[in-house]
Amino acid sequence: MNKNNLLIILLLPLFASCGKQVAVQEKAADGLMLTDSLQQVISIDTVRETALNNELLLNGRVTFDAGQVAHVYPIFGGTIAQVNVEIGDYIRKGDVLAVIRSSEVADFEKQQKDAEHQLALANRNLEATRDMLDSGTASERDLLQAEQEAANAKAEVKRLREVYDIYQINANSTYNIVSPVSGFVVEKNISKNMLIRSDQGEELFTVSGLDNVWVMADVYEGDIRKVNEGADVRITTLAYGKDKEFTGTIDKVYNILDDESKTMKVRIKLNNKDYMLKPGMFTNVYVQCRVEGELMPRIPAHALIFEGGKQYVVCVGADGYLRMQEVDVYKQTDKYCYLNTGLKEGDRVVNKNALLVYNALK
Repeated sequence: MNKNNLLIILLLPLFASCGKQVAVQEKAADGLMLTDSLQQVISIDTVRETALNNELLLNGRVTFDAGQVAHVYPIFGGTIAQVNVEIGDYIRKGDVLAVIRSSEVADFEKQQKDAEHQLALANRNLEATRDMLDSGTASERDLLQAEQEAANAKAEVKRLREVYDIYQINANSTYNIVSPVSGFVVEKNISKNMLIRSDQGEELFTVSGLDNVWVMADVYEGDIRKVNEGADVRITTLAYGKDKEFTGTIDKVYNILDDESKTMKVRIKLNNKDYMLKPGMFTNVYVQCRVEGELMPRIPAHALIFEGGKQYVVCVGADGYLRMQEVDVYKQTDKYCYLNTGLKEGDRVVNKNALLVYNALK
């Protein structure tokens, strides 16, 4: 092999390497294209002109939804024979909470036996009167009177049976305390062998559903004008931190100031399907207070990138190519950024994994 051929063979890898470098440079010059695979790891949001919101921080507390709370009182006085539930237990409507032995129930048992006896006598008297009417020894008036006595006795037996059903009366002079709603036992004021009266003011049990809860927040007098019904709120708790937010709206404003704290209460109803919110939890309530007349482009806070003292976003062009865009931020909250310049309504920006795309573009 001569020297010229040997030189060509040695230079071939170098030529190939130079060709790849040129191709890479040309691809980089074209920019980064939004492909199907890239869309699987990022998310894109559209810029909207939105009324500027200021957040007002309120202190709040989770409470029961009053519409789901049931207080259970005794029907008759007596002695607690059995207690079936403890605080925190989940129960269904109609479940037996406790069994009470009562002398008043014993009176009902006697009344029922007397009523059944009177019904049997009235029925026998009616049959006898009919036979006497057929033989001519009784009149129509006697028959009507016997029928009325039988009807009255039957009505009394029916009434007492309904009383038994309503009051959950059992045998052995006992009756059941049952739950009127499904929910959790949140208060219990009885124990076995305890004596109770039918006229006592304290409830035996309090049962409440937790599928929905209220958050009651305090508004200081100087902030009352900033809060109104329908305002959007986001709520955080000490238990879950800022990683878990609950969102809702103010559905009621209590237009009365507390004499001691000089605050006004507002209420937010929240769905609590997973029972994450527990009554008694302290909350931070961030109320969105709209500034009338000011509209600004708004983007998600996660879309913003800081570098070198400047702020950027990654935009998606109409041609599908990605580019870096410097923006001027007017106001930033935990959730959104309001912009002075850099974007307009309808522009699209990368939200999820924006920093990774930004570094790839660099």
